[in-house]
This record gives sequence, structure tokens and C-alpha cells, in this order.
Amino acid sequence: MGDLENHFGDDASVDDETNKEILAFLVKNSAETSTMQASWNFLNSIGNKDIIALSQTDYWKRKHKDIPKEIFENPKVKSISNCKACHTDIEKGLIENENIKDISDFK
Repeated sequence: MGDLENHFGDDASVDDETNKEILAFLVKNSAETSTMQASWNFLNSIGNKDIIALSQTDYWKRKHKDIPKEIFENPKVKSISNCKACHTDIEKGLIENENIKDISDFK
């Protein structure tokens, strides 16, 4: 939030009030404050590494290691960053097993 002018090659600058609101939301909903087991698993797998994408964590890699690479290239999925393609409840911060699509849906 402190360098939005250089946000992955884009200028994502917002006014000061919006910046404060977004920052407060991010802090309030961070893995450090979550009661969800998956949040702790992700957080603990980061360690001292400078990781900004869940898909770069050891936990994510371990949980997705048996999924063929082609699934992530499927037009319905598009990339490893499209969590919602498989995790239908991700927008609620949940990744419950019963709400994960079967990978055969993408073959």
C-alpha cells in the first residue's frame, strides 16, 4: 500500500482516504489475524521468504502438486492465480474440500 505507483508495473494509486480504508481492511483480514486453518498453513509456509502470491508458498505447492499442469492452462481456469475456478467459496475466504470442483470438469 506504500508504493502503489509501482504496483506490478501499473500505477494503482488511490487517494489517501481510500488508501487508509484498504490498508485497514487488509490488516484486519490478514492471515495473522485469521482463525482459519488454511490461513495459518499459508502463513507458516512462508517463513522469512518474500512471497506475495499464495501460489508461491510451499503449502500451496504441496496441496496442488498432483494437479496436472494442463488443468491450470485450461480456458476455464486460465492460470494458477484464478483460485475461483476451482474453489467456489474463495470469495468468502474459504477453501473447504466439499466446495472444490473436481478437476475432471476441466479436462
